[in-house]
Amino acid sequence: MKLLAFFILIFSLFSTVALAQNLTLHVSVQGDDSNPGTEGKPVASIARAAELIRAAGSDFDTAHVIIHEGVYRLQQGVVINGLKNIVFSGVDNGNVTIKGSTALTSFQKLSKRHTLYKKNPEIGKKIIEFDVSNIEGLTHEKLRLAGASSVPELKDFRLHELIVDGKPMPLSRWPNGDAYAEFTHSVVDSSTMLTGIQYTDEHISSWNDEPNILLHGYWKYLWADAYEQVNSIDRKRKIIWLNPPYNHYTFDENKPFAAVNVVSEIDQPGEWAYDYKAQKIFFYPEGDVTDSKIELSVCKDPLLSIEEAQHITFRNITFSNGAGPGIEIKNSSYVNVENCIVNAFPQDGILVHGGYNNSIRGCEVFDTGRGAIIVNGGSYITLEKGNFNIENCHLHHLSRIDKTYTPGILVDGVGTTIRNCKMHDIPSSAIRLNGNDHLVEYNEMYDVVTESDDQGAIDMWGTQNYRGNVIRYNYFYDVGPKGQDAINSHCGRAGVRLDDAISGVFIYGNVFKNTSVGLFGAVQIHGGKDNIVWNNIIYNCETGVSFSPWSEQKWEEYTQKAKEFFMQNRLAYIAQYPQMIRYDDDINKNTLIGNVLINCEKNKVRDKKGINTWEDNIEINDEGADLERANYSLGKYAKELEGVQFIPIPFEKIGLKKQE
Repeated sequence: MKLLAFFILIFSLFSTVALAQNLTLHVSVQGDDSNPGTEGKPVASIARAAELIRAAGSDFDTAHVIIHEGVYRLQQGVVINGLKNIVFSGVDNGNVTIKGSTALTSFQKLSKRHTLYKKNPEIGKKIIEFDVSNIEGLTHEKLRLAGASSVPELKDFRLHELIVDGKPMPLSRWPNGDAYAEFTHSVVDSSTMLTGIQYTDEHISSWNDEPNILLHGYWKYLWADAYEQVNSIDRKRKIIWLNPPYNHYTFDENKPFAAVNVVSEIDQPGEWAYDYKAQKIFFYPEGDVTDSKIELSVCKDPLLSIEEAQHITFRNITFSNGAGPGIEIKNSSYVNVENCIVNAFPQDGILVHGGYNNSIRGCEVFDTGRGAIIVNGGSYITLEKGNFNIENCHLHHLSRIDKTYTPGILVDGVGTTIRNCKMHDIPSSAIRLNGNDHLVEYNEMYDVVTESDDQGAIDMWGTQNYRGNVIRYNYFYDVGPKGQDAINSHCGRAGVRLDDAISGVFIYGNVFKNTSVGLFGAVQIHGGKDNIVWNNIIYNCETGVSFSPWSEQKWEEYTQKAKEFFMQNRLAYIAQYPQMIRYDDDINKNTLIGNVLINCEKNKVRDKKGINTWEDNIEINDEGADLERANYSLGKYAKELEGVQFIPIPFEKIGLKKQE
């Protein structure tokens, strides 16, 4: 009997362990949240699956949530808080989509009595209108957007967007295309204390009874955009009065702006505008929309929120059509977002704040109003790394709404790796790099910084305490405007821009092609020191490297606060970066060795008194050069490179990797 009892006990323990290691739940659009979540009786929502996992307590090793093919519509985001050891997977080769939108199934032709129809009957007869008065989750209030120089309280805006066949449509815009008008100066009404801008284009006076005009402008600096909300238009004095709060930098003179969400300016296929008073949307479709999927984003939450969680994976899922950000992860560790698509959001795609060892791999993020990915991990005080990884991601067609300082990837903190990503079609930078010990390698970046001024494809700004960053084996090409420069750049664009005392960056093994615009070279260094630029190919650039040296007084004044922080934490910083023991020595001194400059008009500019070390940099003029065809092999220039010992760049490893 004792032996039998022993075997029963062993079998019971074995069964318990086996059960604990095999918790599997199924989610299906045909499911019911009252079901147990088995394959035969699936639940209907990810939120319900999370509740069942929470109820199971610790009776499992890893929980697997299988999400079956279908569209899952949300008015409130999925929240995964305080959980651990879960893998959420879309079915293989399936189409699992989580949407924050509702379908618009009925519309009517624009009334001939509408002012838009009377303005242009040829266009008016093509415009359709949607009554959105009864849509659940839609609040009928004036639109308010932000921009880089907007005040903080406006930046967390929500925008219910019109989405047709998966693509967000642009709000109506005047002037059309990428053009801008100009205001001459700003004025203040002493009785109302409203600020206004003086306009000259008489066309603006035609905007009668417009309910909700927004002005998008570069009100003071051409690297800082913002949206202003129109209060009224004084047609006699030609003043557009604006509602506070105003942008952070206020208003200069003769700066560019454009108007959006003007109902009477819907004159291009794809444009739409929202009339919050009539509770209607007016839309100029590109063609017959009888068979199109027309949707309106309604979910104001991130479609997925993860907080205080560990070992969570989401894979093979599409997140789209929200009215705010896409995915937000806070204070969590070992969270992986893999092979997911994130698109059609008015804010950023994926945000990760805090925690350790989080990763975003094999994802595609596009059609966002701001950037694609924001991460912030690690400690500036101890220099402990967050160990975040962003790998093999395709990030493109970003910054639809906020145009400046909304990079494809925004990094803060310590110890993030960005590898094998492809980034393009971004008005702002591909990468904004803040912090320490980041590694950026094997990435492809092109058609970036297409609108903003004074930035680089990789942009760094702020303090010489940002140290230990490595930028290697990347391919930068075609940086800057694709055609005419819409905002008339005053400064320029670069492949890598190190602004305002950025120091200690190691830039090597990169290829720069056509990345020098305006006053900037392929690499632009502004006031920094101890940067090393080594063994790069700089090809078909107007300028190889540009400098903006600082005076000792400017250095001392600018770095005062940064130096205070350094002195408080100098033991950790000097141990990691011994050069920082000489914090104020050798300002403006950088090292540039062994670079190959081919068909560049100038190898360097503004090198004050030759203070930078410039050695063994080879200049080659070859009008027939076609380095792309040769995968940037420099074999044909063996004679010119004698004695330089240039190390070949592993160009074939750059860019997206084939998914396994």
